[in-house]
Amino acid sequence: MVRTFVALMIPRPWADYLAQVERDLAGRMSGLSWVKPENVHLTIRFLGDLGDSGVRRAGDSVRRGAEPHAAFAAKLGALGAFPSPNRPRVLWAGFGEGAPEAIALARSVNQSLQRDGFGPPDKPFRPHVTLARVRERAQGVEAFRDYAPAPVPEAAFLDHIVVMKSDLHPTGARYTPLVEIRLRKPGS
Repeated sequence: MVRTFVALMIPRPWADYLAQVERDLAGRMSGLSWVKPENVHLTIRFLGDLGDSGVRRAGDSVRRGAEPHAAFAAKLGALGAFPSPNRPRVLWAGFGEGAPEAIALARSVNQSLQRDGFGPPDKPFRPHVTLARVRERAQGVEAFRDYAPAPVPEAAFLDHIVVMKSDLHPTGARYTPLVEIRLRKPGS
């Protein structure tokens, strides 16, 4: 069995920018579980534990769901927290541009997965990139509300979806791409 999820990958300049945001904030807070810079992505859907045939079915389903969609321009936006900045459990970066396209893509992929027997998503899709999970005894979390990051990187095309394996380790999750899908070029 393989712990599996579907991710929309982000470009390297975004990952580098978010790594700097994490370093800045980690110096002001403690007790958070930070996402490794090489692991940042936009989760479309967590699928849970799948066998080999389930991974193949998921890859085929995601491919069918993504097929009508072209790569789209997007830009990082404001930082935020779930459920709120005053009671953060998850710190994230949102989208300043491209959110409607990401939502449409996720809806299509999730509909395809549901048609193929994976059931409905367990929660509504909200386009964001998770930066950290706030642990029970975290300290200095209020620094997040006052943090003013550097200007976000330029807009970039998002064109790469992955069915990903997640191995949990004491040093953090390790992700391995299982199925990679490229979105069509814009205008094609």
